[in-house]
Amino acid sequence: MSFVSPEFALLCLLFFPLYWQLVDRPKLQRALLLLSGYGLYATWSLTFAGVLFAYSVGIWLLGAWVSRHAKERLPTVLALVLCVSFLVYFKYYEFLRASLSDGLVHLGFQTSLPLMDLVTPVGVSFFTFQAVTYLVMAAQQPGQVRVLPDVLLFLCFWPSLFAGPIERAEKFFAQLDAGTTGRPLEVSLALYWIVLGAAQKLIFATWLGDTFVDPVFKYPEQQGGLTLLAAMVGYSLQIALDFGGYTLIVTGLARLLGYELPVNFRQPYLARNLQDFWTRWHVSLSSFIRDYIYIPMGGNRLGFNRTQCNVMLGMLISGVWHGPNWTFVVWGLLHGLGVVGLNFYRQARGPVLPAWLAHTLTLLFVTVAWVFFRADTLTGALNLLQGLWHNAHGFWHADFGQVVLLAVFTGVFLVLCRHAVDLQTRVVARIQSMSPWRVTPVMAVLIYLVIALGPSGVPGFIYYRF
Repeated sequence: MSFVSPEFALLCLLFFPLYWQLVDRPKLQRALLLLSGYGLYATWSLTFAGVLFAYSVGIWLLGAWVSRHAKERLPTVLALVLCVSFLVYFKYYEFLRASLSDGLVHLGFQTSLPLMDLVTPVGVSFFTFQAVTYLVMAAQQPGQVRVLPDVLLFLCFWPSLFAGPIERAEKFFAQLDAGTTGRPLEVSLALYWIVLGAAQKLIFATWLGDTFVDPVFKYPEQQGGLTLLAAMVGYSLQIALDFGGYTLIVTGLARLLGYELPVNFRQPYLARNLQDFWTRWHVSLSSFIRDYIYIPMGGNRLGFNRTQCNVMLGMLISGVWHGPNWTFVVWGLLHGLGVVGLNFYRQARGPVLPAWLAHTLTLLFVTVAWVFFRADTLTGALNLLQGLWHNAHGFWHADFGQVVLLAVFTGVFLVLCRHAVDLQTRVVARIQSMSPWRVTPVMAVLIYLVIALGPSGVPGFIYYRF
């Protein structure tokens, strides 16, 4: 069930009053939250819910085992391998099988590796990485190992279940232990995030996808170069508004439940280099890779050259994590090469670029890399990029009215990014100054406008794929 569907909105109207009524009975309230998580997951697939429950029990058992052998390295390594093997099996088996078979055929070997009819559970990439944080916590802090209901709740906490942000086990359980959960936190801010996120997704991301992105990426050979360029820019904006909007919605919903989720976006398109970009974009993933992969591999402690290898591997994993397709591999490698190139540039003491030029070059690099993220195949991505210069229709074959509209939208978007924090502060303060009887109709009107200006159906979020 999508978080922007009418059915979900109706369930929220029924669920939240009951949930808040149980604030003085925390065990019963957490049981309701646990059941709601599995209930929402079961709307996608009852089998998925069963798989998630079995996986969560397995993680709980592995955590207990690891905590009893915390001074030994092997149990932790085995537990992590088993944990990640679940993700590899469901999400990457067919990709690995096909790639290996093709490689063997090119070497002259005829082979037929077994086929498996697997359906990837929704959100598997996210809750697997969350499980990793629990096992690491159990190994490093054996006294913090949790009872089964706590682990079940952590891995099926529905605001972050389907597409993140990736929550850390120690931070989630610290909130439980502090006794601050269950009561809504900063309601005005939560409402602002939910309405803004819904507008970003339903109005703007959907418009960008339908108008500029989807038709062009489907038939790039039929488009002029300017139209292809508009599609590239359009997708850069679409994915930011789509995923950023999703994060705002679920972060706001978590606040209404009494929980804080990690920050996932810090205006990434204001970045002045790729390192800066990755401290702003999908922060819960980039910080996970830094803390659980990059630093354990040595980080920057083993010399400059080894550091660059670690950076490349970390960015490659970031790409592969998104999906079983060579397009994601190339996307991750491009960002890895970009960050490594930046490090070599600094090592050579290259001149500091003007802020406007650094910002422009970063946006250009990110926009080109997004082509591989969006395209279905490497061939499709390369054809689109090649079509910018070599196209039968010519570069200027385009709907200039739409191109100008996109250029204006892009400019307004970047300006709003620069003033987003100030705007949020002002709007939230305004909401707080209003009495509840005034806030309710205002929010109802805003939500109605978002629905009215949005698509007729229920669009899926881009990151539901991962």
